[in-house]
Amino acid sequence: ADAPPRGRTTGERKKERKRERIVIVIMFFDDIAKSLSELLKPVDVGTTTIDAAAKGAAPKLHVDVNTGASVIAIDASKTIEITDGVSIEACGTPAGDLSANVEANGLVSGFDLKLTGVTADASSASVGAKFSMDSLGVTADGALKAGSDVTATACYAVDDNLSVGASAVVSSASGGVSAWSIAAQRVDGPTTLSTSVTDGGNTLAVGVNSELDANTSAGLRATLNMGDRNTLGFALAVSKKLSSGDVARVVYANSGDTDIAYNTTLCKGADVTACLRLAKNNSYKTGFQVSLNN
Repeated sequence: ADAPPRGRTTGERKKERKRERIVIVIMFFDDIAKSLSELLKPVDVGTTTIDAAAKGAAPKLHVDVNTGASVIAIDASKTIEITDGVSIEACGTPAGDLSANVEANGLVSGFDLKLTGVTADASSASVGAKFSMDSLGVTADGALKAGSDVTATACYAVDDNLSVGASAVVSSASGGVSAWSIAAQRVDGPTTLSTSVTDGGNTLAVGVNSELDANTSAGLRATLNMGDRNTLGFALAVSKKLSSGDVARVVYANSGDTDIAYNTTLCKGADVTACLRLAKNNSYKTGFQVSLNN
């Protein structure tokens, strides 16, 4: 008698490949090169911020203290779930400024809507909409005030590894496009390649970021400004998770500034990030972010 097949049969392998091919990655324009942008993000210096959130009815608190501690801003917010997919975030300050953010997600398949900064004067609010279908994601954002510009984006996931997108700012007054940009990203294993053209075609950026190992990431972006005078800039960064669980990140730009961020957990629910910027003139600035969650 014939020996039984070893492992998966040819038919089983074909079925698995077919299932793998129908996996669709939904991306929006802002997701292109997002991991690189987060890696290269300048650290927050010159301020100390404290964010506190507790379970239950207590509101979220955000405290912002400037360098000289002469100005302290306190914001409080509380999110209320109205129904599945619909929530209202009520925000307030000690000065009595009140506003609300309203989100409605998934009431219509693939469609999300958000109103931000709703006050007694409704025209001061802004509205943002997202819609995704198969491998296409589109967004539209703008203020409710009459005559405000609208920012529209579209992103198409060609496959699991390649995405292309475009963004345009449309003037409601003239109907013309006042600004536009295009971008693309390709993922190859642990490495992501990205490129973008912005400022009406005057700025070209090319970037690469990669996971060097399970705890280390590195990235580089070069930017060519082709305006009145061609200028080339670059920024590179490395992020490392230490054996202690702390995370250190270093960003260097051709301007000569070096940013250092160090994140540590003091105890359960309490994280602190210390930031340092070393300027090329040997001056420095510091900043601290504290996050408390119970």
